[in-house]
Amino acid sequence: MTKKTVLIVEDEFIIAGRIKIALQEMGYAITSIVPSGMQAIEKAATDNPDVVLMDIVLKGEMDGIEAAGKIREDYNIPVIFLTSHVDETLLDRAKITEPFGYLLKPFNERDLQTNIEIAIYKHCMENKLKELNRTLETRVKEEVEGNRQKECMLIHQSKMASMGEMIAAIAHQWRQPLNTISIIAHDVRDAYEYGEFDAAYLLRSVEATLAQVRFMTNTIDDFMNFFKPNKEKIPFKICTAINEVIHLIGVLFAKSNVKITFNYKYQDTCLDEPMTDGIQNEFKQTVLNILCNARDAIVKKKKQGLFIAGETGEISVELSTTDDTVRVDITDNGGGIPQDVITKVFEPYFTTKGAEGTGIGLYMSKVIIENNMGGKLYANNNNKGAVFTIELKKI
Repeated sequence: MTKKTVLIVEDEFIIAGRIKIALQEMGYAITSIVPSGMQAIEKAATDNPDVVLMDIVLKGEMDGIEAAGKIREDYNIPVIFLTSHVDETLLDRAKITEPFGYLLKPFNERDLQTNIEIAIYKHCMENKLKELNRTLETRVKEEVEGNRQKECMLIHQSKMASMGEMIAAIAHQWRQPLNTISIIAHDVRDAYEYGEFDAAYLLRSVEATLAQVRFMTNTIDDFMNFFKPNKEKIPFKICTAINEVIHLIGVLFAKSNVKITFNYKYQDTCLDEPMTDGIQNEFKQTVLNILCNARDAIVKKKKQGLFIAGETGEISVELSTTDDTVRVDITDNGGGIPQDVITKVFEPYFTTKGAEGTGIGLYMSKVIIENNMGGKLYANNNNKGAVFTIELKKI
């Protein structure tokens, strides 16, 4: 078994010799005996002992306290102070160096051995704790980075799912103007054949065609703005953001016989509307996710024959405010969320749609609202269906 090593720093030759003999009889190995602080630092660097026995009052410019501080800081070696002086000022200075022991001369061998063993053990435990903290910090950083990458992947998947909805909406909205342009083209051909084609007719046809092209261009612009990458948090108008989402998908939802109503006193002009701070497109993606889930629930209920005669699909978006909060309630008549799973709807990869669902839309919506925007997103049921509530800080 390797002997534990001790560096003795003592300027009294006889005392140093007695300590050396006592330590050797206890089974310790003495690396060096030095009388000054500077020599103590040099030997600590070369000998790397397990512990240093340091007399406080030493000859020379550097006393034992200053030397102990350097040894502790530069070489991380535990120091036990030896002194025959009980002085409050010395004690206060000694405490700053965080010594592992403090022995008053004369001391007995049992006290000396006990202090050495405790010092070495304590120092060993400190090193293990430091290493544990270091590895723990590394593991935490790795876990945070892994979660960040996972979140980025889920955001991307959620955007892809939203993009599918938006492409379907664009395709539906383009169908009518394309049909109109086709009719105009056929009408121009017929007008020419029947001699009705003149400058005025040409102008009307061109203006009508350009109007449809502008509509289609605006639809594409809306689509591009919806998915424009932007990670900068800025103030934005909540009413405007909701209206833009409804404008993009309203016609597509109507095709499924689902009507969206937006209730806020300024929803048409969005004057004096509440604002919040965040990434607008992420908020719009959240609203889109919730609206699409509501539509899917309504369509499923219809297929199951659970709608009464004359009942239509309805989604209501209610915007309200307090002095410091903006609240958005999105309510549907799709039958609600089963009570046994309502607490799970925001978990990643949880879906009630079977193979048709991804289970990431609501999870990412909650991440966006709560983690990215500092708000709240939660779900309840009423007597007709589900109610999803978004609460954000009003600015």
